[in-house]
Amino acid sequence: MCFSADMSLGLGLIGFAASGVTFIDKTEAFWVRFARAYAIFHFSLMEFIQYFAYPVADQCGYGTNFYLSEMSTYHIALQAVAIMPALATYSSDKSALKQATIYGASLSFLFLICSFLPNTLQIFNATPNFIGNMVSCLFMGTYHIGYRISSAFGTLVTHGSLFALALSGFLWKNNWKISSYHCFMALMTLFMPQWLLGVSTGEAAAIYCFYSIPITISFMPYFKSFFTVQCYESNPDFSLKS
Repeated sequence: MCFSADMSLGLGLIGFAASGVTFIDKTEAFWVRFARAYAIFHFSLMEFIQYFAYPVADQCGYGTNFYLSEMSTYHIALQAVAIMPALATYSSDKSALKQATIYGASLSFLFLICSFLPNTLQIFNATPNFIGNMVSCLFMGTYHIGYRISSAFGTLVTHGSLFALALSGFLWKNNWKISSYHCFMALMTLFMPQWLLGVSTGEAAAIYCFYSIPITISFMPYFKSFFTVQCYESNPDFSLKS
């Protein structure tokens, strides 16, 4: 999320352009550039959702605010299938992309199911303050537009999304560079706003969306030589075939 509607629009447009540049990188196999480009596109799309949310912030639970909140719910659920395959493309394991796509799609499918179940279903009767037993809506916070997202098993969804974004890359061989970068950035941007700014978890997640563009831009071709482990750089051939 950004500090104004115009800034959200600007970052969204930049993100779409970065996604296009990544997709036309002919030095990579089709599914590699597709996975990386889609990761950038996915988070750029959130900036557009938030751009349209500014005029209707604080109209919680009805009208355009309701529909944008629902879109945000699905967007969050699909983060796993957006980011996990992209992280796996830097691994020397040629089956990593296929496996990460399967794992990411499975997690996202689970999160989507949770979004349709009664939101009273929570783990150990927990009441998470970002995704959980509440009305789905967007609201104007202290620094950004924040979220109240309705989902069953909200703690599972939030921690599962964090795993997909920050930790899943470590599953794959020779993939520690890109994984370490994303792990550090995800943890800092999701938790530092709460520690330093004292905002709620929901608004901290909105702030995370502001950082998601520079985080996912690391998938652009200009940075692949830095994030690819040196012993693998000479043969970066990937496909979805194991």
